[in-house]
Formats: sequence, C-alpha cells, structure tokens
Amino acid sequence: MKSNVTAIVSTKDRYYTSLPNLLVSIALQTVKPERLIIYDDGEQKDLRSEPLYTNIFLLLQSVGVDWEVKFGKRMGQVHNHQSSIEDVKTEWIWRLDDDNVVEANCLENLLKNIETNVGAIGGLVLDPKLNQMNNTLASNDIEDIFLGLNIQWFKWEGVREVDHLYSTFIYRKEAAKHGYCLDLSRVGHREETMFTYEMKRSGWKLIVDSSAVTWHMRNDNGGIRSNTSASMWQHDEEIFRKKLQEWGVNPRNIKLIVLDSGIGDHFVFKKALALIKERHKDIVLAVCYPQVFEDDKDLILISIAEARQMTNIDEHNVYRWMDQRNWKESIEDAYLRMYI
Repeated sequence: MKSNVTAIVSTKDRYYTSLPNLLVSIALQTVKPERLIIYDDGEQKDLRSEPLYTNIFLLLQSVGVDWEVKFGKRMGQVHNHQSSIEDVKTEWIWRLDDDNVVEANCLENLLKNIETNVGAIGGLVLDPKLNQMNNTLASNDIEDIFLGLNIQWFKWEGVREVDHLYSTFIYRKEAAKHGYCLDLSRVGHREETMFTYEMKRSGWKLIVDSSAVTWHMRNDNGGIRSNTSASMWQHDEEIFRKKLQEWGVNPRNIKLIVLDSGIGDHFVFKKALALIKERHKDIVLAVCYPQVFEDDKDLILISIAEARQMTNIDEHNVYRWMDQRNWKESIEDAYLRMYI
C-alpha cells in the first residue's frame, strides 16, 4: 500500500552509522511513502557504488519506494528542508532525521489522523538512553517552550492537539507556504518549532499521536550539527526569542524546587514556603512526601523521578548547599536563601 507522501532526510557523514538503519526502517513501513529524497550535506559520495547502499536501494525499489539522492548546499538542514518543499510533488512530506529509526507502523498511524484542517502530525520521538516515563509538566503549548519537556519525548497514550512539533513529523505541503526560517545558522536550533507554530498561527491543526513511534538513536559522530559552535546556537535562540515577541507569546517561567529528603525536611521547608511564594508565583515542587503539601492548591507537585528528567537534582540538595557555604544557621533559613 502506498501513500501520497514523500519521505525526506537531511544527512551529513553518517553513511556507515545511523543513516542505513533509518533507510531500512522506511522500507519496512506497513504503509510506504511514494518516494524518498536524501539530501547529502557531507562528502557527497556516489552511494550507488557502495555495496551497503546497493542493497538498501534495491530493497527500497523492491517494495515500491522511489528514491533519489540530492547533493545539498552544505548550508545546514534548514536549507535542505526548504529545498524539500520545492522538490516534493506529493501532498504530504515526511521529514526525518538521519539518526532516526521508525517503528513499522509509524507512517500508517500518522496518516490515520489526516483531516481537512490538519496541517502536520507527529508521534513520539523516544531516546532509548533516557527515562521515557511521562512527565506531569510535559507540554507542547508554546508558552511552555522553555520548560524543555516536549510531550513527544515521553510515553503516554492517545492523541493530542498541540502548538508545535519536534524533530520528525508529516506535514501538508499546502500548510508550509510560509517556509522555514532561513536566517538560522547551520545548527537549525528551534527550526521545527518555528515552522510548525507558523502553521498553527495560519489556522492549521497540529496533532501528536502517541501510537506513531520514532526512536532517536543519538549519535555523537557526524550529523548536520557537527562542527558547529556555541555562538550558532545563541544566534538561533536570539532569533527565536524575537519571534516569540512578534507572536505576542509570554513564555511560562516556573520555579522548580526539589525536596529529595526525609519527611522532616519537608515540614521544615513548608514553614519557609510562604515567603518563597511571595517571590515566585509559579512554583513546581518535586517531593518524596506529597501529603505534606496536599492542602496547598496553588502548588504543582511532581515526583523526584520527574525532576530528574528536568535537572541535576544534586544542585537542590540543601545539605550539600549548606556544606559548601559552611552554613551555621537553620535549615529553614538555608531553604529561604536557596530559593528567594
């Protein structure tokens, strides 16, 4: 069974690491894309003469997926993604990263969500090395962008409408008339957030279906973002923050407090909490004993495991903090100094 979809991947110097895994997983989809375009920003070899790729390309051909390798401009993934909008002739585009492996029914499950007003559909993008337990704070609301907790990174069940998508997703070519932000550096930081939120602003629905799973096999070698500098990330972040201002988005600013300690310390902290709440209006409290704070409806309580997904919780250890400062006063005063 074919679909009205072209799969595209922007790649660099991952010929013999993660790229082959992605291509095979595309070939083994229960619903195949009509076409695959590979944008090569690396050495730009003739892969047809490489034995590994001879087999992969024959596999794609045998299952009915047309394929093509295009040499990129070596200007980074954003420019390759922009080129794909111009090159693709199908109604839908499936953008993938060269360190992805897609589960066999991924495209089929994405396609199930197509409706006339849907502009893009994503699934879960899971890193096998990370804790995939769902996080209470995970959100794809644009106001929550700086929480760093995308719902696509965690396991949950169902379908949700969102403000923006991450990494890999299918999108309707008609919904992409605004194009990608070509002012970004080769890093392409925040490119997919800006790209998909502009769809949302234009009236298209964005969907995440948790039954469509992609595995993100992070690879430190090669990749579009290799040989880049911190200044590139900073440059892109400044562009993104200006975009937020243009859009009138006021990002949520939470204060995370972690109590990875005994119940006695929870009660000591509770005595300091009133003064801390005067300084911080949006407090998220990670605790071992939630019953201590069950009467406070203004607090958002999460588990210690969820806090570990967000930060290095050792930095919140009050006893470590006191030891580093040769603290002679009370633990309550230490909490006040830490969090006010």
